[in-house]
Amino acid sequence: MATLSNVRLTGPAQSEAMASGASVPAKEVAGQDPEPTERQRESERMETIGRLVGAVAHDFANILTLISGYSELILNRFEEGDPVHLEVDEIRKAANRGARLTAQLLGFGRGQTVQPRTLSLNSVLCEMDRMLHVIVGESIELQLVLCPTLANVVADPGQMEQVIMNLVLNARDAIPAGGRIRIETANADLGESDARERNLPPGPCVAFSVTDDGHGIAPEAVSRIFEPFFTTKEHGKGTGLGLNTVYRIVKESGGGVWVDSVPGNGATFTVCLPRALEEDPSAEVPGVPEKAEAGCETILVVEDEYSVRHLLAQILHRRGYSVLQAANGAEAIELFSKNSEEIRLVLTDMVMPQMSGRQLAAFLLRIRPGLKILYMSGYTDDVLVPTGAMSSGMWFLQKPIRPEALAAKVREALDTPATN
Repeated sequence: MATLSNVRLTGPAQSEAMASGASVPAKEVAGQDPEPTERQRESERMETIGRLVGAVAHDFANILTLISGYSELILNRFEEGDPVHLEVDEIRKAANRGARLTAQLLGFGRGQTVQPRTLSLNSVLCEMDRMLHVIVGESIELQLVLCPTLANVVADPGQMEQVIMNLVLNARDAIPAGGRIRIETANADLGESDARERNLPPGPCVAFSVTDDGHGIAPEAVSRIFEPFFTTKEHGKGTGLGLNTVYRIVKESGGGVWVDSVPGNGATFTVCLPRALEEDPSAEVPGVPEKAEAGCETILVVEDEYSVRHLLAQILHRRGYSVLQAANGAEAIELFSKNSEEIRLVLTDMVMPQMSGRQLAAFLLRIRPGLKILYMSGYTDDVLVPTGAMSSGMWFLQKPIRPEALAAKVREALDTPATN
């Protein structure tokens, strides 16, 4: 078992300050530290861009839901090996790649609902391998060195993709003329002294590192590298938010991240995450759930976009469910009042005209406390999901939605015992 030692790390006090977005006093790096007014303008500009990106991602997620959904429905009509099956499967794979990009856009706009689960970082990296090779370009050699016995972690898969993507992009920018990037995973163990130094709990963990053979990082910049808006790049070529996003996600996942660099000799960013308490060797990347059982319950689907609503109804009908469809909150309330005894689950979009999904759910729950609600959205923000998680009796599906993912989540919600 590997141990994590002899690496440079910012102290706990600095780390906590950086995690909260506070500025850490340090030696000024000429030309790299913007004035407070400029920093404020940059923050406002990024917030505006984030909202725009989130809105675009929301619409794109609906489009990908249709592409992915109908391609999988068509796939079920042909045997594997059939030319049509092979061609449609390529469409499905392309939609899945688009879904991953959408997740990254949502993360950038901070509109992503966090859904931790047991997963293998090896699987995440293998799924991203093709996309990472495209991003780094032909002049850079990308190496994956994966531990064959790597333990699982509990984290949000989309957020882990963000972490990996940002670290790889940072490494790529460090070697603009070409070079080598090495991504390595390992089981590790944090001793008492290492754990105290890194402000992490001691014991077994899972580590992965991203190493480049670029120009390295100056010592005076290392202690500030995770600060928001701090960048070692030339003015206009970096926002200083990528590594801060990495730091924030890793800390929220219960882990730590640090950098080890020698000027002129590259840099290594290491991420350490707690191991999952219960090992699950079949843990996979999200979006590839096992085939869910069918059902016979009645489900109310509320979605303002007709094409998406019609697709969801088709998927559920083919699973044996009875489906009622509503285009908005008013229609949903009318249908529910007429069929309240039969409806077992409400599947509703969160962002709709006139009445949001949460407002609809609140109204229906006053009529029938304990009603099960399954939210779906291509974009959610802190107003819609204040804690970033669903409360008891409520579930969430991030768009774009795959048929198997929908069926699995519906079955999970229906099979969960009511709390009241």
